Amino acid sequence: MNEFIEQFLLEARELSAQASSDLLALERTPGDAGLLNNVFRAFHTLKGAAGIVDFAAMARALHAVEDVLARARAASQPLPGEDIDKCLASLDQVDAWLDAMEAIGDLPPHADARADDIVRLFAPGEHVAAEPRNASGDWAPDFLERHPAHARRARVALRYRPPADCFYRHEDPVDWLAGAPGLLAMELAPAAPWPPLARMDPFACNVVATALLAASPQQVQDFVAGRDSDVELHVIAGPPAGWPARAFDVLEVQRTILQQTAGPGAAGRLGAVGRVAASVLRGAGEAALAQAVEDAAAASIASLDPAPLSQAIDQAVQRAGAQPSSDEAPPAARANAPEEPVSRTLRVDVARIDALVALAGEIAVAKNALGHAALLARDPHRASALPAMLKEQHASLDRLVRDLQDAVVSIRVLPLRHVFQRFPRLVRDMAASLGKSVRLVVEGEATEADKTIVEALFEPLLHVLRNALDHGVEPPAERAARNKPAQATLRLRASRVGESVVVEAADDGRGLDGARIRAAAAARGLGSPETLAAMPDREAMDLIFAPGFSTAASVTDVSGRGVGMDSVRTAVERLGGVVTLESVPGEGTTVRFTLPYSVIMTRLMLVEAHGQTFGVPFDSIIETVRARRADIAPLGGERAIVLRGKTVPIIDLAGLLGQAGAPAGDEDANLVVATMNGQSVAFEVERFGGRMDLMLKPAEGLLACVKGVAGATLMGDGRVLIVLDMEGLLA
Repeated sequence: MNEFIEQFLLEARELSAQASSDLLALERTPGDAGLLNNVFRAFHTLKGAAGIVDFAAMARALHAVEDVLARARAASQPLPGEDIDKCLASLDQVDAWLDAMEAIGDLPPHADARADDIVRLFAPGEHVAAEPRNASGDWAPDFLERHPAHARRARVALRYRPPADCFYRHEDPVDWLAGAPGLLAMELAPAAPWPPLARMDPFACNVVATALLAASPQQVQDFVAGRDSDVELHVIAGPPAGWPARAFDVLEVQRTILQQTAGPGAAGRLGAVGRVAASVLRGAGEAALAQAVEDAAAASIASLDPAPLSQAIDQAVQRAGAQPSSDEAPPAARANAPEEPVSRTLRVDVARIDALVALAGEIAVAKNALGHAALLARDPHRASALPAMLKEQHASLDRLVRDLQDAVVSIRVLPLRHVFQRFPRLVRDMAASLGKSVRLVVEGEATEADKTIVEALFEPLLHVLRNALDHGVEPPAERAARNKPAQATLRLRASRVGESVVVEAADDGRGLDGARIRAAAAARGLGSPETLAAMPDREAMDLIFAPGFSTAASVTDVSGRGVGMDSVRTAVERLGGVVTLESVPGEGTTVRFTLPYSVIMTRLMLVEAHGQTFGVPFDSIIETVRARRADIAPLGGERAIVLRGKTVPIIDLAGLLGQAGAPAGDEDANLVVATMNGQSVAFEVERFGGRMDLMLKPAEGLLACVKGVAGATLMGDGRVLIVLDMEGLLA
């Protein structure tokens, strides 16, 4: 990505967010000329920025928006509500273009069709493009058979017959097709038999091109818009929702390896293929298919026959390929579940950079002092001064490293405004779809948190706000009957408390109904009616975080499927935070996230299991206990101990990691007590070690698919330390 596009992306995202915010404010106060001027200025600046990077399609689309805004300014009249909707829709398209540019590092190809849509939106009847025709596709099966390696990933087969005079119009059909989205394979053939060389016209195009594309049918339709008379499309089955294309590539490679497993080392190759395929399937969320592949791998290793494993991989891909694609989701569902773009840029206060530079200078001084200590070590007459100097320099270096870590953390922080500013538009649209009037109030948006925290907050907050709008906020008639204002209020609040960041989403709706929650929990088998009836209200309210729990009478585009609040707790706990809930019947509900200020600095406790040292994050540890063996009692087929009046199950960490645990002796048991979804679990280890502070890098590649592994780091003696994800171990 060149620097001009990188700068354009930064400025365009800010302008788009500002324009969206001003449009929503203008909707609340239609006569505010200042807001209208701000909106016009944002669109005008966006158009100019698009022109600087030669993004003509975007500039043309924004010019159409600018014309409507200019007419409203000239007439000194409020901007109609339908025009505000159109302006917001155009900003949605701008954001989609920006996401595409960030992904490919260049201008999005073939954006003219979407620009035409925006022009037609503001000036109906102009520039109506024809749709490409869909032929019978009789040629497609043969083409797929010739490319079996790509057939599983292909979504669309395309045949292109360029006009014979296309060269005179400066069109290169091969170059055009090479830019098709998701291009997997392409073939060129003569459209008609070649004439003798003496009669051949070198300026006449006599080519027909056939291609397989992994892009969705809609993306291909957009790409070929304007060439309807030259293109035939054939839609075919494609990869399932949630499966990345590289997952199929890896599985194809494993099947190729299986064809070469004969000879020495066959068992090792079969085992490696089985482990890789199972890890890929687990990474794609297909735990059952992964288990089937592991079982087949065991059978293949026992018989040294690759057939069972090969068949299992084939069946896994075929079963997954039968699932519906996420690209076919209804538009309303896509609108209610926007994807969270991952920003790869940060704007940093220059004062923080200056502090980092100053620290670099101090570290250089400390390095020179260590060099002097090395010289002392070589001189036997001055070696006596070495221990004191090393101790002093270690203390200095320790302080500098801590300061450096703090400085790096401060560079990664973002104000929560970056996530909060996305919700006014979403709340407006969701409230309108539910027929409710809702005002969103944002407080503490300048509160800062780690970039990872800020970017990961969008999805859990979206689920909470959806539930507040659908379940919490009453319809206008019900609010009137309760003597409440017709317009409900939703509040998003953020504050810094010590080393934590607290984010709250509060509504003034009907609150949680304990009886209704207990009835829904009983219907879903979460407890007996007697147990649920005796449960305190606060504990009963916590049941809404159970997987699959929902009190909705019907499923809507907004909520009701029971996949919201449990994912909220999971997402927040994955960030090292906790979720709490407060509700007063008839007055409203508050959901509170308490999150760490930074997630890149991790404090670990070292433990040993089966002779190997592991790291356990302190965030997941409640306490460590040395318990007498006599206090441990059998519980079913497992063991448990009573700690502070609560029964806590005990799990042997070595056994959980697939190793043989040390036999129980007379000595005390070493227990690490952790919390999992609000429940306490004790892990037995062989011994406790020291503590470490490190900047943990998440696991990547195939290791990222291994459950229970949060990452890895190097210890002082050069050994690799595996950092455990305690909750993932029990998933």
